[in-house]
Amino acid sequence: MTNYRRRRTQPKDAGKRYNINEALIGKEFRVLDEEGAMLGIMSRKDALTMAETKELDLIEINPKAEPPVVKLMDFYKFKYQQSKSDAAKKIKKEETKTIRVSVRVSINDLNVRANKIKEFLGKSYKVKMQVQMKGREKAHPEVAVETMKTFISLLDSEIYSFESEPKLVGDSTFATIKPKKVG
Repeated sequence: MTNYRRRRTQPKDAGKRYNINEALIGKEFRVLDEEGAMLGIMSRKDALTMAETKELDLIEINPKAEPPVVKLMDFYKFKYQQSKSDAAKKIKKEETKTIRVSVRVSINDLNVRANKIKEFLGKSYKVKMQVQMKGREKAHPEVAVETMKTFISLLDSEIYSFESEPKLVGDSTFATIKPKKVG
């Protein structure tokens, strides 16, 4: 009989931890007000009494500075601002859309796909174009290259630039385009 172990789940990272009010370590602090203006260097006791009279929290911003930097602010408002700035820092991954066509595709279908590519480029997506060959079509790769050239000629050259030029790889011809930067 096999004895199975139950996996323990990893604790979720709660993010950066801040020392506030009584948890502050140090004798003197460089104190900032709610707007970030410097109030000066104060003793721990004076800074805590000031925070208490203003009904705000004393939050340690930079513990490595000499003396450590603390800010007078509502802690929950501070955490909210931090979560907003962290979310803004997360960079949107560049998404690539793929459009596949066959060697036997009609010109009308190419026009439809070209319009779709223009729509994707308008939304700042990269587009990977693929002309795929199957079966006996693989004996004539030059037809795939010609289809790719026709496909590219349907696009307005002022809205895109090549990230990778058309090339034959295996049983397909690939090209990647990206929107041109305006400005």
